[in-house]
Amino acid sequence: MADKVVPMDVRSMVINWPEAAPRGAVKRFCDEHGVSTSWFYDLRKRARQEPALTALQPRPRSSPDPHPQAIPAHVEELAVRIRKELAEQGWDHGAVSVRHRLQLLGLQPPAASTLHRVFVRRGMVVAQPQKRPHAATRRFQAALVDEMWQLDAYEWELADGSNCVVFNLLDDCTRTLISRAATGETSEAALDIAQAGIRAWQVPCLFLTDNGSALNPTRRGRKGKLTTFLTALGCKPISGRPDHPQTQGKDERVHQTQQRWLRAQPAAASLTELQALLDNFDDYYNNTRPHQSLAMLTPAQARRQRPRAVPPLPPEPSPNPGQSPTEIKVRKVARNGNLLVHKISIYLERPHYGAQVTVLSTEQTITIFDARGTHIRTVHLEPGKRYYGNGKRRGARPRPTTSPD
Repeated sequence: MADKVVPMDVRSMVINWPEAAPRGAVKRFCDEHGVSTSWFYDLRKRARQEPALTALQPRPRSSPDPHPQAIPAHVEELAVRIRKELAEQGWDHGAVSVRHRLQLLGLQPPAASTLHRVFVRRGMVVAQPQKRPHAATRRFQAALVDEMWQLDAYEWELADGSNCVVFNLLDDCTRTLISRAATGETSEAALDIAQAGIRAWQVPCLFLTDNGSALNPTRRGRKGKLTTFLTALGCKPISGRPDHPQTQGKDERVHQTQQRWLRAQPAAASLTELQALLDNFDDYYNNTRPHQSLAMLTPAQARRQRPRAVPPLPPEPSPNPGQSPTEIKVRKVARNGNLLVHKISIYLERPHYGAQVTVLSTEQTITIFDARGTHIRTVHLEPGKRYYGNGKRRGARPRPTTSPD
């Protein structure tokens, strides 16, 4: 068995270790010098069976005959060459990707962990402990094809130093990708790639973006061209929490892969050249590159094999064009004077605390009447606003008056 390479002075201290050493001294010694206790006692055993000078020398780490389970030399060299080629082309070149490429060549490759050790031994892997995954993360993935899409964009520099934007539209279930180059992150460019996705696939049920003004400005209190277009088709636009890009994590990961690949290509001098590069990337990404989260299927294979979502239906038109439907409900005012209607809180004055009221609500207004039919208040709704006070400045509450005894 090969011995661990340890400095001679440490080996000498182990061989001359006092028999009357205190309890726990061996463990502290091993921790201090970076050796295991099993190696410590194995060397002590050798020192009792062999001359001290022989025990000081480490056993050879290799034998003239290769181990029967060792990787064949030609397979190892081929794996190293494939890793270099993938890295030069800008593609993922980890052990899993190399193993998949060996399988495509008709070979029986070793495990990905074995290939990783080969690359580490050859000095081809740089340790990156900061990329260690977190112990607890909230991960989600759509179960059906076209159930949910993600759209995000990043800036890219052309050969002349000018900046443009690259949009990536991704199916959350299959990772199928469509990329578009644009002059900027505009609502027109976002609408263009959404329409391209619908022409290529179908109308999705959900459409996830960030809160950018060109994508989904709902949290900013207004509607955008993209959200209006999707809503008219029956698709529900949704957005992640502000300043939380992890929600669009799949798109962010595609950005990383795509940017590394673009850096390995000749720099594009125009949007047309950049779009040609993106088309080549999409073709390889969708049809050739396997995806670990898809059990090493390509996105195109996953799209063909997995169940598909039923396309949403467009909303029915209002029976009276230009007039919102009216909803009539009986509600109870809370004891603090707040009335909750469709997640909108409206404050009413003190005489109505805890009383039953009748509420007439449309998309534009909420009108409130008391039990006798007397009009109390009409609120004109504003996009994004969830609380409507009485318009008065809040001051100190008046103290109750007490009569003298």
